[in-house]
Amino acid sequence: MTQVEMLQVVQSFANDTLDWVMIGASMIGDEMFYMAVLPILYFAVDKRLGIRIGMVMLVSLFANLALKWGFASPRPIGVEGIRSLYVESAPGYSFPSGHSQGAATFWGYLATVVRKKWFALLALVIVLMVMISRLYLGVHWPIDVVGGLVFGATCVALGHWVDLKLSQRRMSFPLHLLIGVAVPLAMLAFYHEQEGRLMIGFLIGAWVGYSCESRYVEMTLPKNIWQRILPVVVGLLSVFLWRTMLQGVLPQDAPWDLVRYAMIGMWATFVFPWILVQLGVYKSARKG
Repeated sequence: MTQVEMLQVVQSFANDTLDWVMIGASMIGDEMFYMAVLPILYFAVDKRLGIRIGMVMLVSLFANLALKWGFASPRPIGVEGIRSLYVESAPGYSFPSGHSQGAATFWGYLATVVRKKWFALLALVIVLMVMISRLYLGVHWPIDVVGGLVFGATCVALGHWVDLKLSQRRMSFPLHLLIGVAVPLAMLAFYHEQEGRLMIGFLIGAWVGYSCESRYVEMTLPKNIWQRILPVVVGLLSVFLWRTMLQGVLPQDAPWDLVRYAMIGMWATFVFPWILVQLGVYKSARKG
């Protein structure tokens, strides 16, 4: 059975209701979903979890862009016999599926942290729904979603391995900052288009910002979950506000796009937490 025939089998169940269900499932794999959820994890659930999964997600999405650029595989959009919907979610090349890879990375990483059978099953269902939705919508080939799953799982394993190695070594603060800048910049050698520069910029800013926050601020989350809601909302709005403002101030080309997103990452992980502590909204674990 060819890949075209596989897509046709999946799409043979199409109807108006299922169209909307699959578009909704696909939206779970959109970047906007992660941009909304990751700050919630950082400011309202667990700061360390938020930054770790954020780093792994950024590396995974960057790798996805680099792989797509390297393979330059065309999408099934426009192929005879294939119906394509929600095509605005499918710019650029096809292999591997960014939605599938992002979902496998995000939900896979969470499943390894939660370590509950029910959550692992939920995560698996969500990932499979995202993968199937991309086939149903006719924006990816079967090999694309399988590749996304494999690369996503690889990023999860790599993220845990790096975290383990870093936790076993006591590094000086300057060395920690140096690694947080040098490693992402080295990644640009593999892919340095604008989307890649934006992710690397945010990765550098978030790494450096979190390192500084851990050393100088040490924000702790309040026990009352309701006290965390307003900071999350304000934090989200402030990130989007800074993004809009900096777009109007700094040039859109290299290296300023990288600098712009590094500043946004620093704001989210260091400056905004510092403000919350200074205002007494959140407490600091630092003594004295």
